[in-house]
Amino acid sequence: MGQFLSSIIYQALGGLVAGPALAWLTLKGRFGGRWADRLGFPLAGGGGPLWFHAASVGEAQSALTIMGALADNLKNVKFVLSVGTPAGLGRAQSLAPPRTQILAPPVDFWGAPSRALDRVGPRALIIVETELWPELIRQAQRRDIPVLVTAGRMSQKSHQRYQRAQALFRPLLASMPLVAVIGQADRARYLSLGARETQTEVVGNPKFDSLVLIARQSPRFSERSLGRKILIAGSTEENEESLIIDSWLLQAEKPHLILAPRHLGRLPGLLANLKERQLAYRLLSARPELDWPNEPDLIVVDCLGALGQLYAQADLAIIGGSLFRGQGHNPLEPAAYGRPVLYGPHMTSFATECRELESVGAARMVQPGDWPDALARWLALGEAYLQGQAGRELLVRRPLVGPALAELIVQALGLRPTEAVAA
Repeated sequence: MGQFLSSIIYQALGGLVAGPALAWLTLKGRFGGRWADRLGFPLAGGGGPLWFHAASVGEAQSALTIMGALADNLKNVKFVLSVGTPAGLGRAQSLAPPRTQILAPPVDFWGAPSRALDRVGPRALIIVETELWPELIRQAQRRDIPVLVTAGRMSQKSHQRYQRAQALFRPLLASMPLVAVIGQADRARYLSLGARETQTEVVGNPKFDSLVLIARQSPRFSERSLGRKILIAGSTEENEESLIIDSWLLQAEKPHLILAPRHLGRLPGLLANLKERQLAYRLLSARPELDWPNEPDLIVVDCLGALGQLYAQADLAIIGGSLFRGQGHNPLEPAAYGRPVLYGPHMTSFATECRELESVGAARMVQPGDWPDALARWLALGEAYLQGQAGRELLVRRPLVGPALAELIVQALGLRPTEAVAA
């Protein structure tokens, strides 16, 4: 099946299901807002910006890292950063450098990509990780706008899904002047889908650059003198909080517990569950500054951007999105602060990072039935912070990836380091 026919089928079928699917995601708190942007009517940009296209918070962080490195090399460069989720948009808005327009990406149907590209007028479209939206890429290439992939990653599950639409993706990937990926397995998967071997390079993951800098700046040892321990569960998904709370309540010396759900749209259900169980709690937004040891047993994080500093205050971190299903979240975030890490068996998106942390004793995978005992062992370990510091040292030794990626982008676009890409 040729690309033209595949594109017609994709637009026809996708356009039919996109409305209900986007409505469902909006209700779940994973989509919505900025509908003018999403329908292809962003504020007109101009000036030939570099448009970075990211999915959520983690991908936005990667984009911001690369943008910062590019800004050091290109005079007066302008950026557009599109982020799909409300949480990612909030993070991008708070951290974006000057001369950056933040927008929600156009949906890939109903002519939205064409309208958005014409209004933004980018010098290049730079895809972050796996945001391969066929119509957006196709319309950019039709306008002779170079499309690049940076920090490319592709799980086996995603690869199988893309393989079913090879006729659609192969010509798009073959036309890209640069596909920069994070590892050899990702490179092999992109190549099998049509990326050119000479244009596909393994560079590493810029998402971790900010964590490398945090690790290098944080104290070598940071054992807290507070007697009562602090446990944080970050980026938790539905049903995970119940298991964590049950395990927490079984501890002989119960620590403070900080719960940070991944999607704030789930907060009403979570709070209703806590009230039903007659568990007292406070919301972090009521008083963002924490006053240990005078805090209640349970704190619920109901605001964005706080998780990093909360990891820094904890004794032990749990990574959500890994206990029952999913692909996990970044275990290096607490490790950057020298905190030991526990997670469930579903960490496929960060398998390499988990192996590295486990190799130095800084992390452990826990099966669902073992959480009460696992928490008891780690919370009772007097020098658990030393194992957390071993994870921090791994990050301290990592090279920064952002500058290398910025150099590859400059070369792929034929720019000079001192060239002004925007007036």
